[in-house]
Amino acid sequence: MSRSAPATTSQKREHIRTFWLIGLLVLVIVGAVTALIAMVQGAESSSPDSSSTSVSAVSGEFTAQTTDGEEVPVPGTKPSVLLFFSIECGVCGPATKMLAEVQRSAPEAANYVVVDVANYETAPEIESFLAEYEASSLGYTIDTDARLITAYEVSQLSTVVVLDASGQTVFSAVEPSEAQIRDALRQAGAE
Repeated sequence: MSRSAPATTSQKREHIRTFWLIGLLVLVIVGAVTALIAMVQGAESSSPDSSSTSVSAVSGEFTAQTTDGEEVPVPGTKPSVLLFFSIECGVCGPATKMLAEVQRSAPEAANYVVVDVANYETAPEIESFLAEYEASSLGYTIDTDARLITAYEVSQLSTVVVLDASGQTVFSAVEPSEAQIRDALRQAGAE
């Protein structure tokens, strides 16, 4: 029987580093699953009147607002584009900025709204986030009880949902391109 050579110090360090990275990954996954379960349970146990957002639990209807206080109904009389985000999400800032660029190119084509899924984030924090990403023209709301992520079947941050004027989902994707959003708006009947 032959003996294998003893592991070098750098090999031992690499094994330890790998062990810790795997452990950290497991903790992150467990944390994400736990948070998702808590959100789903919260959505199931919430009463319709417990949210500051006006939402129809069955249809996903709600009213957002702009930083100027203007109300943005979803669905409204035209298609709607919803971006589900959190201030703490790294890719959500650029996605928000891109959505504002789509809005600037066709402001009357649709209602453009960002939906904050972190119920502990405040309106002033959201407004600051929107200003930072040149997106203050977008409507916003906070999904305080996970009814919107449930209604629109959102499972990841940076998900964009496009609705036609009747409120039917015609498109849903994580981190879609600007071209995909424009195509979805055409599909939704945007002029």
